[in-house]
Amino acid sequence: MDWKSPYLDHKIWILDHLESLQLTDKEALMLLLIDYYNDMHKVIHHEMMAQKLHIEVDEVEELYLSLADKGYLNITYANNEVSFDIEGVYGQMHNSIQGTHRSLIEEFEMEFKRTLSPMEMERILQMASTYTEPMVICALNEAAVYEKRNLNYIENILISWKEKGLSVEDVESGKR
Repeated sequence: MDWKSPYLDHKIWILDHLESLQLTDKEALMLLLIDYYNDMHKVIHHEMMAQKLHIEVDEVEELYLSLADKGYLNITYANNEVSFDIEGVYGQMHNSIQGTHRSLIEEFEMEFKRTLSPMEMERILQMASTYTEPMVICALNEAAVYEKRNLNYIENILISWKEKGLSVEDVESGKR
């Protein structure tokens, strides 16, 4: 999934991942407003944000700095225009998920030959917590042998192995 894709609604994505973003209520509202104003191609300024959020102008600046410190907001000035870029929201979330189980996610991305979506990453991590990371990697390798590189197929392999009571050692030794 690409943050810049026209089919991705940033506001829905932010709301869907709100619990993982480590935001205060005002920071979350600030991000949603910035995205809204960016979509509407409106110039964003401190006074407008202060009025919308019912806060002082100084607090708007503090919120900008806090969001920038978290890597969620990048404010740039070019061609006599101030630009508010919140792509960091997606980037930070993507990096934090990858940082958690980087090797497992990297294994899947290398095998699938593409970047995984956050939903796919979450599903893979869920499989790893249910079946263990080494078992998931074995299932990924099994799927690759049969050129069936999709999460449903991999999960079905894991379910089958669990029903048969197979361990990682059994699978690696060729027992099926």
